[in-house]
Amino acid sequence: MPRTAFLFTLLLLGLLPTLAVAQQPATGTVTGHVTCADTQRPARFAQVTLFGVPAEITQQPKLDPDADEATQMAAMKSAMASLRKTNIVTALTDLTGAYTASNVAPGDYYVFGTAAGYISPLNTVQAAIDAGADPKKPLPGVPIVHVAADRSSVGDVSITRGAAVSGTVLWDDGTPVTQANVRVVAASGEPKEPPTQFTMLAIGGGGLMGLLAITDDQGHFRLAGLASGDYLVSATLQANIGLNMTGGAMNLSHIMAQKPIVVYAPAAFHKSAAKPISLHGADTVTDLTVTINLGGTHTVSGHIASAEDHHSLNAATVTLTDAADKEFTRSASVDGAGNYTITFVPSATYNLTVTDAADTEPEKKADKKPSLLNFASDKTVRSYEDGKQSVIVSESDIAGLNIELPPAKEVKKGIDLNSIIEP
Repeated sequence: MPRTAFLFTLLLLGLLPTLAVAQQPATGTVTGHVTCADTQRPARFAQVTLFGVPAEITQQPKLDPDADEATQMAAMKSAMASLRKTNIVTALTDLTGAYTASNVAPGDYYVFGTAAGYISPLNTVQAAIDAGADPKKPLPGVPIVHVAADRSSVGDVSITRGAAVSGTVLWDDGTPVTQANVRVVAASGEPKEPPTQFTMLAIGGGGLMGLLAITDDQGHFRLAGLASGDYLVSATLQANIGLNMTGGAMNLSHIMAQKPIVVYAPAAFHKSAAKPISLHGADTVTDLTVTINLGGTHTVSGHIASAEDHHSLNAATVTLTDAADKEFTRSASVDGAGNYTITFVPSATYNLTVTDAADTEPEKKADKKPSLLNFASDKTVRSYEDGKQSVIVSESDIAGLNIELPPAKEVKKGIDLNSIIEP
């Protein structure tokens, strides 16, 4: 499973523990005030997040895309186990910036505050880790409050206004790109992922505030509340994707195989060709333009079959990885007849890989346990070896890129998401 798909799934599954209602025999109360550091005035209707200080830190697993299912399952189960131990309580301030959080389980909590334009909790944690903070120790600048049963504690917090960047995403003919996801990423260095527990701050700590913007009908976007740093701005469009829910069960396998289209400002498919911006304090960068030009891209299509008897395989992921830039990939899954189509491929030399190839059949309803949320999966009847070859995409589309794979010695079971979300 690609790392981006893994993190998407982890965040999705992380929502599920919040649906459970836990009985707390004895709880405490936290009161306090939120103040805007730039104005020294109360933060009105700001969100306060009490985030339980983790007893243990679980680092984000760095999975090899070709890792076997057992390794991926173990990593996801470990991550889910750590999320289930996470305590989060939220509250809103009033007109004086005061808040009260009730029914708080005893323990130590980080106190985060957030409002539009101010640095969000997840950005605060990310900035601290990027600056070298040890997540196993108290995070610098983030207050901690101790909560005891049947007692009231005080947790005041000050919020810091962040930087902002705004602009427009356009097609190459100048028309606006609507519903594009715009975000910023560090301009250099290996991204330092916050520990697994802190990913829950994207849910309970101001959501994706400051992390993601969606272009409006005129292609405009604005990202605010950003910590100081050097960034690249990217616009993402998802192509050839759709949600399929049948009988209350979602099938995520097709979604995970489809790579989105990512373009970096000003108009680059590759991060190495992007132009960074520097943000400091409450700086504002305006009129940034991201241009998406798909006119010169191509389509690569073909068929995946068994080398043994040449029958079509109804499950496989086909991925193109730029030979000169391993961060750039395009991919697609095969359809029920073994056909695949990878769209919007820029001219380059690629390494094509075929993974998770199999003969599958629909899972029987009787095999599924009743649950609030079920993930549909197909039962693997026979697995096939991975395939690999070099592909040169230059001036035209490539069709008929057919690959036959030998059967594998063992049947891969695949990832059962239902077993991961079960306590």
